[in-house]
Amino acid sequence: MIKIKLSDPNNMKSFSGFIHTKDLLREYSIEITDSDDYDYEFIHANEFVDTNLPLQQSVDMGLENLSKKTGDYFLFHGGDSTSIVGAYEVFVESNAKFLFKKQLLSREDYKEKTATNRWFFGKGSELDVGYDIPQDVYNRVKLTGYNVAHNWPHLQHMQEGNPSRDIDVCAIFQGILDNGNMDHEVRTDRLYTKHRKSAWDELNKIGDRYTIVAGKSAPHEFIEAMKRSKIGLSPFGMGELCYRDLEFIQYGCLLIKPDMSKVITEPDFFKPMETYIPVKPDWSDLNETIENVLDYWNDYEYIIHDARKKVVEMYSYQNVCMYWYNFFANLNGVESE
Repeated sequence: MIKIKLSDPNNMKSFSGFIHTKDLLREYSIEITDSDDYDYEFIHANEFVDTNLPLQQSVDMGLENLSKKTGDYFLFHGGDSTSIVGAYEVFVESNAKFLFKKQLLSREDYKEKTATNRWFFGKGSELDVGYDIPQDVYNRVKLTGYNVAHNWPHLQHMQEGNPSRDIDVCAIFQGILDNGNMDHEVRTDRLYTKHRKSAWDELNKIGDRYTIVAGKSAPHEFIEAMKRSKIGLSPFGMGELCYRDLEFIQYGCLLIKPDMSKVITEPDFFKPMETYIPVKPDWSDLNETIENVLDYWNDYEYIIHDARKKVVEMYSYQNVCMYWYNFFANLNGVESE
């Protein structure tokens, strides 16, 4: 039995997969414990990254906190993006065995310097960061085995929509963020807004030809809109993945989303023309794609059915448990009982 201690057992951002599967994991020879008798401690991001601080101050804070740790530990950077800014600097200078992320980029993609290491935010910020990661270090950067959404069993229940589907495009999401959110002295709320509002700006150009609902709405209004919509548009936010991706599918919408081909994640759900239709992150082909889909709707409906099937197959707590069983079974020097 592998015994795991979570540094903050209530931290859903980093540890949702373990919190929800705590009892089930025992069937896979893994025990989540709060005692000091453990094999590995999993450290949540708040202990080694503080985005409110300048980058170097955040790194110094993280290394100071980790210097007090004894025993073997893994770092969990629970953010929704592939960015490793602040976490990578601490990882390579600490005694952490692994750094875990919900999603990653390839070694080559990490080399490109982008705003707060988010490739979809572009360049030109006060903190454009890239990393030339040695292969042996990259081999110790791992996926958590769970990515978007905390309530997977709920999302596995596919919902029936309105058969008429009288709304062409549902583009309901928070688009304007002006809360002063900072990542190491960079206003990420402005970068977030630029990407999302640009989608609405593009849709305005075809608003006279199609029925489009856009903006922000109450949850019950959003659900009703999804039930009536053919297409669900889900932009990036602070990260590439969002629970909205699966919600659109759950309610029978065809998901259109910025291209996810750079993103490495598990479950590996996002397959172009299989589970979603990709568009360019700058939205330059958005309207053309929408027009083509709506003009030839019958040629694309299969994606909806395939995506709904894949959500049920891939987003299960049993898969999370098996992912971690296999991780420990293949870890040098560790044997599962």
